[in-house]
Amino acid sequence: MLLLSLDEALLRANTASPDVVRAHYAEREAAARRVGAGLVIPQNPRLSLEARPLLRGQLRDTGYGATIEVALDAGGAPRARVREAERALAVAHADLAAFRAESRVQTLSRYVSAQVAGLRIEEANAALVVAHRVLDATEGRVRAGASSDLESSSATLEVAELEADRVALERERERARMDLRQILDLNPEVSLTLTTPVAEPPTLGEVAGLAERALRSHPELVALRSRVQLWRATEARLAAEVFPRLAVYGGLDASPLSKTFGVIGISVELPVVQRNQGPRAQAERARESAQAELDLDARALSRTVMQAAAAYEASRQELERLSAHALPAAERTLALAEAGYEAGRFDVFRLLLAARDSLRVRASRINAIEAAWLFRIELERAVGGEVKP
Repeated sequence: MLLLSLDEALLRANTASPDVVRAHYAEREAAARRVGAGLVIPQNPRLSLEARPLLRGQLRDTGYGATIEVALDAGGAPRARVREAERALAVAHADLAAFRAESRVQTLSRYVSAQVAGLRIEEANAALVVAHRVLDATEGRVRAGASSDLESSSATLEVAELEADRVALERERERARMDLRQILDLNPEVSLTLTTPVAEPPTLGEVAGLAERALRSHPELVALRSRVQLWRATEARLAAEVFPRLAVYGGLDASPLSKTFGVIGISVELPVVQRNQGPRAQAERARESAQAELDLDARALSRTVMQAAAAYEASRQELERLSAHALPAAERTLALAEAGYEAGRFDVFRLLLAARDSLRVRASRINAIEAAWLFRIELERAVGGEVKP
């Protein structure tokens, strides 16, 4: 059996989530791009050997030659490639942070769903206790001849419906736990017990500060900014590669019938036709698209933060009213109806109605708790991290 608190689940999501593990390896791949990016000699030296036999002559009169050529990136391309590799690593690092933030939000969501299902099961058990008590009292009155079989059948139906609802709630809780196992990469055969209860969520601080925080440090926005910088680095690298590549070569030209000569020279690429026109245009358009996406997402996040914060506060107010007014009134009504039924002033239908009203109010309160947590989770997703009171 694995006892798992909410803090432990969030800590495991930060490292063991499958998406986080994949992003971690992607970051390592990006780091490997830095290796060899700044080499001034991008290719191995080229050695050429040749023999020059006489068309008419002896084999000993054969001439020979040898040339070795070394290509050099004399411009700023090596430095530009290093900067591009560093920007690619920054993108991978930002993606890893974004996956960690999303894994945290998903873990919190599944944990809360499982615990809310547990609250509903507790309420169902409490309702079953009342329903069984009503059924026992009804059967006693039927045996005493003070009631009809109709009342007993209605009470039996109420018990059966509550038991069926409880089975459905257990299935819902197990589904949420299985989703949690998937996010945390846990063995499905491990018996999982969640130890952190779901309490009423706290109030928020200043909402404007949350919006500013989202625009400043949201992982997805950071990743988009990193992509914009990567495309700028790619543009700089492509522009630097237009600078002509040089090659230094040296050789030997010898023959028994002539003098031996040494050869040394330099060759240069003529960037007349191929100037990276296509790749440079594509990189520029990609940078503009990334910048446009960044601007759109920034505005969308601002709206989402304000909307989620407003919905969260509304759910908290609903929960406060249900807890402070509706729930005590429903419990008092049920107690009065049960006492009146035992005294013979009410029939079973009046008692069942009061029990259903109490169950409905309790269910509404749990729904309000779940809604408040879901809006808080949505707010944390929009802010890009934990929202503290």
